[in-house]
Amino acid sequence: SLDVINAVADLRVDFGLIEGPCHAADIIAEPWLEDELVVFAAPDSPLLAGEVTLQQLAEAPWILREHGSGTREIVDYVLLSHLPAFHMGMELGNSEAIKHAVRHGLGISCLSRRVIAEQLASGTLAELKVPLPRLTRTLWRIHHRQKHISKALQRFLQYCQV
Repeated sequence: SLDVINAVADLRVDFGLIEGPCHAADIIAEPWLEDELVVFAAPDSPLLAGEVTLQQLAEAPWILREHGSGTREIVDYVLLSHLPAFHMGMELGNSEAIKHAVRHGLGISCLSRRVIAEQLASGTLAELKVPLPRLTRTLWRIHHRQKHISKALQRFLQYCQV
């Protein structure tokens, strides 16, 4: 998200789609889509035996996005604020690496349902039943305050709403 925000702020791109809020004064941020975050594990994880406790979540090694990622910001704020402490297994720079590490039993994680939908459907990853409120976030569409939005760009942005 930070790289996209910087590109929009520097007028290197016309607009951006980001995972977390943007607080830059020169950027207009508009809600784009609602997204659900899912806590998940390898399909053979012992945590799948029933509803997971907060203690089990705190003790499990977490594999999370790096600081600065919109996903990480939301996970830190919403999910990890419910845990007294947690075990950080590793930080990785992209969702594919996280899915791969979790699939191979290196820990648990929390990513967008959209990002792991294919793996959940195929059974290569499994959603954990956690004692937490539903984890949702808003995805944002951003553009520079001084950027003219052409008709073609308006049509594309309308297409992105679908």
